[in-house]
Amino acid sequence: MPLEQNEKSPIRDYKYAEVQNEDKELGHCDPKKNYSREYITTIIATLGTIVCGIQFTWMGPILPQMLSGSFKIQITMAESVWVFNLLHVGGLIGSIVASMITNHFGRKRTIVWTTIPFIISSIIRIYAETVLHYYIAQFIGGFSVGASFAVVSMYISEISSPEIRGILSTFIHFSVSVGILFVFVLGACLPIITYYYVLAIFPIIQLIFTFYLPETPYFQVMKQDYKGAEKTLRYIRKKSNVQDELNRLIEGYKEEVSEKDQTFLDLFRDRTNLKSIIIITVLTMAQQWTGATAIYGYSQVIFVDGHSSISAESCGILLALMNFAVVFLLGAVIDRFGRRVLLMVSGIVTLIPLTMLGVYFYLQDFTDFKYIEHFRLVPLIGIVFFKFSYGVGLSGIPYVLSGELFPTTVKAYASSLNSITMTAIGIVANNMYEIAFKEYNYPGVFAMFFILLVLAIIFIYFMVPETKGLTLEEIQVKLRKSNKNKIRKISN
Repeated sequence: MPLEQNEKSPIRDYKYAEVQNEDKELGHCDPKKNYSREYITTIIATLGTIVCGIQFTWMGPILPQMLSGSFKIQITMAESVWVFNLLHVGGLIGSIVASMITNHFGRKRTIVWTTIPFIISSIIRIYAETVLHYYIAQFIGGFSVGASFAVVSMYISEISSPEIRGILSTFIHFSVSVGILFVFVLGACLPIITYYYVLAIFPIIQLIFTFYLPETPYFQVMKQDYKGAEKTLRYIRKKSNVQDELNRLIEGYKEEVSEKDQTFLDLFRDRTNLKSIIIITVLTMAQQWTGATAIYGYSQVIFVDGHSSISAESCGILLALMNFAVVFLLGAVIDRFGRRVLLMVSGIVTLIPLTMLGVYFYLQDFTDFKYIEHFRLVPLIGIVFFKFSYGVGLSGIPYVLSGELFPTTVKAYASSLNSITMTAIGIVANNMYEIAFKEYNYPGVFAMFFILLVLAIIFIYFMVPETKGLTLEEIQVKLRKSNKNKIRKISN
């Protein structure tokens, strides 16, 4: 039976709520929880998303050299767009494959296998002689990017305690930022070929360490390996008595599969799952259609075109440092202020740097504004400001929610679909940027980002639920209760 709720207590009206108190009743309550192994496990799991950050941005700091013809492989702007696009095409296939194998082989093995295409991609990049080789490398690396994003968010949500699931989920964004930081620092300091060799070290490190990951207790419960699930819970929670949590996982999973086996189509047949898909899809659009894709891939070119008073290489490093630092801020506040509030604040504040950049390029390129030389730091300030405001919400929180909003029975399908959606939206984002830039130059590009972000903010306000502090089971109850209430209102 559900527990009666105190008015000041959070709503936790699901049928397994009483389990939370059993430890205290039995005298098994630990005085203080130890999350150290959850942090260590999450760090190892996200080594692959460091490589994802590298795959996303490796061309950024060296693109001006390639465009100018000073490197052995010369590339055009249109070809660079296809280099980025093929990463997303490979990601599409990787996402599909991940959804097919992660429920069969497990989350851990899938993460381990993603290292192989990363290593192959790095080797091809080292020995590349033509743009075609870059296309092949990006496609193969993209396969692991898609698979990584499909499985890592699922893995973290399934090994995390509710109290720190938010901050652990931000490690995905953090590790991507680490990869980006390495790219811009190494790209500014090393010759291109040496730069490629150093980047190839990261997927090898990933391969070595991911063998030490435990499987998630959720997957072990799915496979009815209850002893394995208990062993995993004891390890990652650093507790000797985990029976109550294990019972909750078992009962929760049985409840989810009590009616029938879940299939990919149940993502769309079930109203709650469909709502979650819509939320994640729109948040992914907000991630990639509001400037992040262009600024990640073309920041060096933007600094050059903006005639920044600081070198493009230095601007790139400062940008990467901000991108890296802001993740610590997100980790510190996400479990305090919640997902929805941070998304709203992030979106609203991000409108300011988009306006700054649009106005600056309009004054530079389309007017005779005689004081423009006094504003040459605006591209750097605007983009660093963008990275800060975007990073405290829009950048990382969609990854958090994608691991929280779906039940265990369809989570693998949902993660795959989310990754496929991210891939498709990324391809569209690259082409949107190229087309808008050709037609309207930078002012039109930043105006487009501004309008799309305003629409995203409106959606977030009305549609995105708060999941802070709730277990995965409680989130499902909250979503389903919300849908039932809406149906009731409509019928009345």
